[in-house]
Amino acid sequence: MYEGRADDQIKIRGFRVEPGETEAALLTHPQVTQAVVTVHQERLAAYLVVEGEGLAPEDVRRHVADRLPEHLVPSHVTVLDRLPLTPNGKIDKRALPAPAALSSGGRAPRTPLEETVLGLFARTLDTTAPLTIDDDFFHHGGHSLLGARLTNHIAGALDVRLTVRDVFQHPTAARLAAHIDSLRTAPARKARPALRRRNDTERISS
Repeated sequence: MYEGRADDQIKIRGFRVEPGETEAALLTHPQVTQAVVTVHQERLAAYLVVEGEGLAPEDVRRHVADRLPEHLVPSHVTVLDRLPLTPNGKIDKRALPAPAALSSGGRAPRTPLEETVLGLFARTLDTTAPLTIDDDFFHHGGHSLLGARLTNHIAGALDVRLTVRDVFQHPTAARLAAHIDSLRTAPARKARPALRRRNDTERISS
C-alpha cells in the first residue's frame, strides 16, 4: 500500500522517519489488512482496516514496538471500516478523522510526587479529563512546545530543572516522577583530586 519516497520523510522528535516503515510493520499484524500513517501534533497516527474484532490499540502498538524503534511506534491507532479515497483511488489523508487520545486504563498516584507531576500534566494540557500516572503526555495533546511549558511548571513547583528530552524519554507521570526522584537522590559526583605541583627534585621514571 505504501510506496516509499524520499520526500515522504518527516521529522519526529529529532528523527527523520518514513511513515512507510511504520505502515509496513503494521501490515505484518495478521488482523491488519490496510494501514496508513500520518502525523498528528508531532506524533505518528496510524489508521487501520482490520479483519475480525477485539484488536486493541495497545496490542497494535506493542506489535510495532517489537519490530521498530520507539520513535516509529504510532502514538495514536484508529480502526476504520475503510480508508477514504480520492477520485484517483489514492488514500485521501485529508479526509481521515482526528485521532482519539489513547487511554492507558492506568493507575492513580501512589506518592505525593506522582500526584504533583500528574497535576502539572493536567495543568499543562489544560484538560479536565481524568488522567492516570500511566497516561502518555503526548497521547493527550502534548507536543514539544507544551513539553517545554511542562518543564517550566515542574521547575516552579519542584525546583527541578528538566529538558524537553526528559519529557520525551519519560512521557508518563509515573516515569517522569521516578526520573525526578532519581535526580534528587543521585549521589554528588566525587570531586577530582586537586592538581599537585611536581617538586623540582622529582624525576619522571623512564
